[in-house]
This record gives sequence, C-alpha cells and structure tokens, in this order.
Amino acid sequence: MEQMENFAMKKTGFTRVLSCILVILTVLLFGGCELLGATSNNGNPAVYIYQSVIELEVGQTVQLQVISTDDSEITWVSGDESVATVVKGLVMAVGVGESVITALGDSAMSSCTVKVKPKQQQSAPPVDSDTPDVSGSGEVFVLVINAFTLGVGESVTLQATSTSNDTISWSSSVPTVATVNNGVVTALSVGETVITAQTSKASAQCTITVTFSSSDDAAKPGYRLAWRDEFNGTALDTDKWGYQLGIQDHYGTSTGPVFWGNEELQYYTQQAVTVSDGSLRITATRQDMPDGRRYSSARILTRDKASWTYGYFEARMKTPTGQGMWPAFWMLPQPSTTSNSNNIYGSWPASGEIDIMEARGRLLNRVDTTLHFGGAWNEHDYAGTSTILVSNTDEWHTYALEWTDSDLTWYIDGRQVFTVNKSRWWSQDKSNKGQSMPFDQPFYILLNLAVGGNYDSKVEPDETFTSATMYVDYVRVYEKI
Repeated sequence: MEQMENFAMKKTGFTRVLSCILVILTVLLFGGCELLGATSNNGNPAVYIYQSVIELEVGQTVQLQVISTDDSEITWVSGDESVATVVKGLVMAVGVGESVITALGDSAMSSCTVKVKPKQQQSAPPVDSDTPDVSGSGEVFVLVINAFTLGVGESVTLQATSTSNDTISWSSSVPTVATVNNGVVTALSVGETVITAQTSKASAQCTITVTFSSSDDAAKPGYRLAWRDEFNGTALDTDKWGYQLGIQDHYGTSTGPVFWGNEELQYYTQQAVTVSDGSLRITATRQDMPDGRRYSSARILTRDKASWTYGYFEARMKTPTGQGMWPAFWMLPQPSTTSNSNNIYGSWPASGEIDIMEARGRLLNRVDTTLHFGGAWNEHDYAGTSTILVSNTDEWHTYALEWTDSDLTWYIDGRQVFTVNKSRWWSQDKSNKGQSMPFDQPFYILLNLAVGGNYDSKVEPDETFTSATMYVDYVRVYEKI
C-alpha cells in the first residue's frame, strides 16, 4: 500500500508461554517414586500425590506431598487403617500389608499405594550407583505434569528445583521437534520429544507432543509457526497489534504525511475494529469525522511488537467490494528506535514496502501484489501484478507471501501468482540491483481498510454507501526451520 512515511527496523520475538513444573524432592525412607495424577472435569491435572508407591517398615512414617491446582481443601483417607493411618498427609505404618492412601479435592482425587513390611534389624543394602540415592542423602526428580501438547511455534516453561542446589541440565530427545533452553521448550515441528531435566543424582522427564491444530493445515513443510493471531477472543489483542489513528502517522518525534500520503478519505479509529465469532472485523462507515473526513475506518499494525526478516506470511480474508473500498494486507520496515522513523536505507521508497494483498473494491474479483523500492521520492520504482480470482474478493481467500534473501513469491489460495527476484529491486541507487537491500531487514505487518485515495484514482463510494466490512480469519507467520 503505497505511502510516504519513513521507517527503520528492529526484530522482536513472540512466544506463547505456558507453565509446566518439574519438581526435585528429597525423599526419605522410600523409593520407586512416580507421578500418579488425577484429572479435573475440564481435563486439566487437578490433584497430584508426588509418590505413587511407597515401601515402609512397621513404625516408620512418611509425609506425602500434594498439589491441588484448584486450591481446594484436601481430605485424606486410608483404605486399611490396620496397615497405615494418614493425618494431613502424614502416613504411619502400623501393620504388615498394603493400604491405598487417597487425597480428595473438590473436583479430583489421587491415590498412592503404601506397602508395609516387617521392621528390619539390619540396614538396607547400598543402592546401585546407577540409580538415584533414596537413603535420605540424595534426591529424586518427580514430574508434577509429565506430558504437554503444544502447537508449532508455541513454547512452555518447565520449572525444576534441586533440593541440594545441584546444577540442572536440560535436553530434548528430538531437537528438530522441540528445543529446550534452561527449561524453555520451543515447539518447532509436528512430532513428539522427551524433555529431560537432570542433575548428577537423578532425572525427570516431560513428554512434549507437537501438533498443528485443524486450523493449521496450510503450514508449509520446512517452516515452523513463529507468530499468529486466530482472532478467537472478543477484542483485539494489543500485545500483538497497535492502532494507527486519525489522518497521519505519529511515531516518536516523527509525523507522517497528512491523509496517509495518498489523499485517503477516512479517519482511523479504534472503534472501527471488532473481534467476534473467530474473526477480526474492520468496518468503514460513512459519518462525519474530524479534519473534514467523511468516513471512519481502522488500520492496525505489529510495529514495535513483532517483525521478521524472511518467512512465510499468510492471512485468510474476505474484503468488501464496492466503489472506493481499498483493503490491504501489507508490510513496512520496523524502525530502529522510537525517536527515528527512518531506517538504515533512508525514507520511503528506499526502505521498501511489501504489499501482500490490496484490492480496488469496484474490481470485484481482482487483487494486486506489489513490491515497492527505489531511491528518493521521485525515484519510486516497483514490481507488481494483478490477479483474477475464481470468485469475488468478498468471499474467503488465502493470501500469502514467501520471502527469502533472494526472492519474494506471492500465493493466492495456495497458487503461486507472482515472483520478484533481487535482480529486479534496488535501494538508494540502481547500481545496487542484485543485492538483498532493502529487503534484508525486519518488516512488520499492517491490516487496514482505506476509503478512496490515489490507489484507485480517487474514486469515492457512491451515495448509497453506508458501511462495509473487511474480515480476517487469521494471520500467521512461519519461519524456516
């Protein structure tokens, strides 16, 4: 979407952080410790006893440790009090046999088997050096949550504590599926891996299953999902998006050209953005607005929140037809500081612009894909094409861009429609053709619905126009594995 603003660049990251816990416990008098968990009504783990099988001698005691994720009060029950009693988790072995100790929460329960044997007159044999020391001087790892499912591109933080302050090392059995760095697991591709936390004495494991949801079927082989917004909430996620308001950009100490540099007719507001029923909606409405504008609409962007150099960028959209409508899904370079909207290559167009999709509403089944570049304002150059769709733009279509260090390739509904090689573009001087500049720096995403403007020869909506809406089902960004 052609405009006259100046931009620079900065890469930001995105992770969806969840929580999963690895606990290392000092255990006295018992071994064979495993997690025995229970599930609540919503399928999430709710009550845990760290130990699942405990061996005691008559007269010995052990304190069971429990987590209740819903913070409900725990009631303790012994299945056979002639074998073992339990009070607030403290188990006393009173007779030879087995008893099941149960912890009851409001919505879940978990149990532990206590095996009681006669009191021995001599000490137990030494523990094999390859197994954790459970004599009271060592430690064992016990998983509170021993499995987790992530979507590609998501992350989960596993937490581990060593009661002896031993160093904890982390590893992934299949690092191409998910990596782990100091407990932070990042899902890279579909599959399964086992994350291990280990000290010199013991270890614990958490199985990570990485999947694509049913909405991720369009993922490209060789890429991982790095960022997305599925618009499943009830409001715009301002951790991912910001608003541009009014008639011109204000960034740090910089002010962009009035009417967005294109003589556009709308005044941008937050109120023109809604999220409902799994989609983003940007609505242009005929109404009197400040600065003589006769329409309201919206423009959102990921500037300062997320930007990328190279990748596969995709959005599923349906955009309004009708005279004067100008919907766009596009990218601009990320500024390097909030006090300077220029980037290392200078102002637009030398800094570059990537239009993944834009449309003239009066051309019902045609969309444009364009790359802008060049030198000073009067040396604007571009490469682009116009594509005829099978159906009109007011039906759902998927628009995508694959961006590498040498080419930019556009896709519509999975079909390749246009490619530009770096031999075509340039920045600052035409002698720079064949280099990666300016498309070798982070760019951010914009979505907007403009009204009128230079793009379609200043055509305005007709007098019957009241409002029109642009729908976005999702926006996803994939990075090379």
